[in-house]
Amino acid sequence: MKEFFAMGGYAFYIWMAYAAAAFLCVAEIIAVRARMRKARIMAAHRAETDATDKGAARLTEAQS
Repeated sequence: MKEFFAMGGYAFYIWMAYAAAAFLCVAEIIAVRARMRKARIMAAHRAETDATDKGAARLTEAQS
């Protein structure tokens, strides 16, 4: 088992490569979730703004 983890003297480089890959995968997942959250907020804001604009347009038409 000790030989497996030593990996022929290259253990430091191999395990650092695994750690870097794992870190980047986790960072990408976090970044995607943040972008999705921002997209949902922007979509909700746009929908709210569009609804408000349509309501204002209806009031303008009714007053004419």
